[in-house]
Amino acid sequence: MKILLPLDNSKLIVLNNSMQILDMLNLHTQPRSLKSSISICLELRTQLLQKAIKVRQKDKTFILKLPYYKADALWQFLKEFEIYFPDDFGSYETNAILIMKNELHKQLL
Repeated sequence: MKILLPLDNSKLIVLNNSMQILDMLNLHTQPRSLKSSISICLELRTQLLQKAIKVRQKDKTFILKLPYYKADALWQFLKEFEIYFPDDFGSYETNAILIMKNELHKQLL
């Protein structure tokens, strides 16, 4: 089962910026319930960075097709680690994250 997440270049940049915290997280200090989600998100971050390079000059909407387990891990990450997102996130970034969380939650139910 694939989860479809509509994105554009701006939302992809916001998502990649929010996932920067993964570079600094120590996996061993995280609760056991989040370790698998974090490791899946580390893999997903690499894919999203590659996607950002491919679409950086294009300004159109695209659909990111995620397997269920990756979509669930991303939703868990966006929900649990929101407090660690960069302080310079403005209203656009906050709304973009909220839209992505809602879209993922709606499809994961």
